[in-house]
Amino acid sequence: MSKYSKIIISSGPTREWIDPVRFISNASSGKMGYCLAEEASHFAKEIVYIRGLTEPKYSEPKGARVVKAETTLEMRDAVLKEVDSSSILIMAAAPADFRPKNANESKIKKEEGSDTLVLELIKNPDILVSVHEKIQAQNLKDVLRIGFSAETDLLDQNALGKLKRKNLDFIVGNYVGKDFKGFGDLDTSVIIYGKEGSKKEIGPASKETIAKGILEYLDILSKQESIR
Repeated sequence: MSKYSKIIISSGPTREWIDPVRFISNASSGKMGYCLAEEASHFAKEIVYIRGLTEPKYSEPKGARVVKAETTLEMRDAVLKEVDSSSILIMAAAPADFRPKNANESKIKKEEGSDTLVLELIKNPDILVSVHEKIQAQNLKDVLRIGFSAETDLLDQNALGKLKRKNLDFIVGNYVGKDFKGFGDLDTSVIIYGKEGSKKEIGPASKETIAKGILEYLDILSKQESIR
């Protein structure tokens, strides 16, 4: 991956506020992104770690420049600022897909209103779609894009759909949920799908091992000129 001067890695969940004390988020710990950022220093001189609300122990990978983002909109803006020609973007973060249409300025009281609370949500922008739009608008060259697809079912179908829809070079798919290792767990298994039809399974293994395997696999394909 020598032609790429920068590796940008996003990590962890974002947070969308309902009121000053409640928010929408998810169970991502940020460990996968953290492991990728620490391992990435072997493959590029500049590593940028754009993190959401990761667990504290996964917030400061060695050798990386850290950019903090709380909401999905903030993470999108941070990613777009960093993406340039000759860069690799690994979207390992788990940004919230939706945010409240109207966040309350004061705490919602349980005593107010009925026994149910209706929360209207609006869709957040897709960060990888926004990146594709920037690449086209600015005619950026040599931008390698790797996404992640955490699924509860139909992994092949859902991951391959995202790979095409988001104009990615690769997508890393894995199962999550109560019956699978994934969010917040130490070990996991992943499948790397390539736009050219390649498929590589790694694991079950620690996330340190998975991260190393992902980057080494991409490096091998790069040297074989499978990545353009």
